[in-house]
Amino acid sequence: MNREPHGQPGWRRRMCAGLLLAGAAFLRAGEQPPALAGVLTITPFQTATFVADREAAQLLDGLAEFSTRLLLWSDTPRAPVTTVNGIVKAAFLPFVEEWRGTHPGAPRLTAAVVLDRVSDGYRALESPRIVRISIGAEISAAAASPLETAGDSATPVPFVVSNTRETPVTFVLRDAAGAAPLRSLKLKPHQALGFFLNLPPAGRGNFRTLVAQADGLAREFALPVRRHESATLRVKVIDETGTPTPARIYLTAADGRAHAPKELMQRIVTGDYAQPFGGDCYFHANGGFALELPAGPATLEVVRGFECFPVQTTVQVTPGDGKTVEIRLRRKSDLARAGWFSGDVHVHANLFAEKRIAPRDVLLVAQAEDLNVVNVLPCNDPRTATITDRQFFTGGPDAVSEGNFIVHVGEEMRNDLYGHVGFLNLKSFVEPAYFGWPHSPFPHDYPGNFPQAAAAKAQGGVVTYVHPGLPSEFPVDIALGVADTIDTMSQNDEEISTGHWYRLLNCGFRCPVSAGTDSFLNIPCHLIPGAGRVYVHTGSALTYAGWIEGYRRGRSFATNGPLLRFTVNGREAGEEIRAEKGPLTLEIEGAAESIVPMDSVEIIVNGRPVRRIAAGADKFAIHVAEKLEIAASSWVALRVRGPGHRLVPNDREVYAHTSPVYLTIGGRPVASREDALFFVRQIDDLIDRMGQRGVFASAAQKDGIVRRFHAGQDVYRRIAAEAAP
Repeated sequence: MNREPHGQPGWRRRMCAGLLLAGAAFLRAGEQPPALAGVLTITPFQTATFVADREAAQLLDGLAEFSTRLLLWSDTPRAPVTTVNGIVKAAFLPFVEEWRGTHPGAPRLTAAVVLDRVSDGYRALESPRIVRISIGAEISAAAASPLETAGDSATPVPFVVSNTRETPVTFVLRDAAGAAPLRSLKLKPHQALGFFLNLPPAGRGNFRTLVAQADGLAREFALPVRRHESATLRVKVIDETGTPTPARIYLTAADGRAHAPKELMQRIVTGDYAQPFGGDCYFHANGGFALELPAGPATLEVVRGFECFPVQTTVQVTPGDGKTVEIRLRRKSDLARAGWFSGDVHVHANLFAEKRIAPRDVLLVAQAEDLNVVNVLPCNDPRTATITDRQFFTGGPDAVSEGNFIVHVGEEMRNDLYGHVGFLNLKSFVEPAYFGWPHSPFPHDYPGNFPQAAAAKAQGGVVTYVHPGLPSEFPVDIALGVADTIDTMSQNDEEISTGHWYRLLNCGFRCPVSAGTDSFLNIPCHLIPGAGRVYVHTGSALTYAGWIEGYRRGRSFATNGPLLRFTVNGREAGEEIRAEKGPLTLEIEGAAESIVPMDSVEIIVNGRPVRRIAAGADKFAIHVAEKLEIAASSWVALRVRGPGHRLVPNDREVYAHTSPVYLTIGGRPVASREDALFFVRQIDDLIDRMGQRGVFASAAQKDGIVRRFHAGQDVYRRIAAEAAP
């Protein structure tokens, strides 16, 4: 990235507030915490780090896992689960503050601070699958829908037990025909708890009879049973040439539950970032699969990236039917033929020192998502001295890469005061890979991001601030030339990140558009890699070096669905048009095509929409052919807007944005006084935050970083002074 004539490249920072990590006690180098391979959510990993009180951790873990597991049924309302996830996060945050030592001398937090909120969470959940048991003067029990069984296999059944008494109770659940307890719980006054039981069908009747007991009371109740025969579904997914192809699979059987082959990870679309369509269950299959299901109609949906039409069908699953269902995917677009290749600049194979996901697994996900380049970024685990996935770093594409699919391991350098930074195209790992983490070998907020980013740039690396926010160090590092850009698309609100990116461009910095999902592949309920991605025009066959160079130059667009074409007077994104004087007449040509509906394409000049082309009757294709008069140096780009859609799983709305075409008239750079002074103020805010929460071994450490920040401010002040009125 470069800025002319001031000539200072740039970049930026931010912390991922949702990336709360692990370990109440710091372990020795090389030690591994216990694996949590059976969990669905990030919460048990977080509490393993931040929550010293084990009872509180178990309460938070239980609610997060129980509520998320309810999403396996299609008739579970999604909104209450999202609400409950918010309850878990809010109850969890004080423990993070305690772990960080934000309030020294404060009383230790215990389970009492979360008990009521967790109980309210269980009561707030809605699903016809829940068996609700209430313990008061009497015991009541009710099931809203039948227990669905297939053959002789056990069925997971969710129970929520509420103690409405002013005194604690001991609850026991038994089978009416058996003496051994199925489950025993101790509940505090007014406490509610949830749990799942795997219940096999009993006998041949239409009911399963259970007994609920609590302190001398007993209540027998019957669960209705709906029996299905068991049958095998075989599916083969092929492309237009008839070749088996990996894909993302959504499968709901006749019992209303999402199913996945046992050997594959069943994943769930998260709603943790206010996405309107969280809760869908899916898995990635390598060209086909077979599994046992309840007989009857099953809904099958096959999705592969943004360039193939999704296929949804209903399949009749019949016992003894040996047929294979064949799903043929058809391309709407083939950007690779024109030298455009998609990538995600921020993916984690594993977090929390896990070793569940290997590069081969990453490759399968990339192929299933039709994602050409996956930048895996190892980062620190706060429980240990481990840099998770560091063992996969080679300084080049991983050996599993094949054809048009590249797995490349870089680095995420993390500090929560200055921001998290992605290093791409590294030849050697930058050390230390983190600093400013309590209970670690690097507890101080020193040396700042600048020297780390400079070390990455010195070896040909590309530097992007991931999930950017303000205040952070990214305005400094962009101004001083050691950062290239910020991720315009991430799990953050695109409106906010795009606004910050516009301000950088308005200061004359040539920052390419960028997209990184921050997907954790070892967490089943998380973001989907490539659901926000950046397409780069390499102009030739795919190589990582060529992709990185195109990314750096801004020959690109970022998108969560729409695919863009864009030229200004025949120049593509990332290119420059120079003229001795204005005004210039611009002929802007372009198009947006999508597998999800769009509302409009906007022409953006210096951060402002100057022309809006609304979608017509065809919401899936919009063509652009416009003329503009531009009098002064500017940048021009296209932006797409559209409503939320379930096939845009990481975001609230449909979004796409090109990198700019740059216009330089009379040799003057783009320069905005307002935007330059905005960053001066943001750097002041960061310096204030350093004084409030920064941890330093000496005043000299802090003062050195502040001097560097002042140097960044000087760049913005010069831009403000040179800006045209």
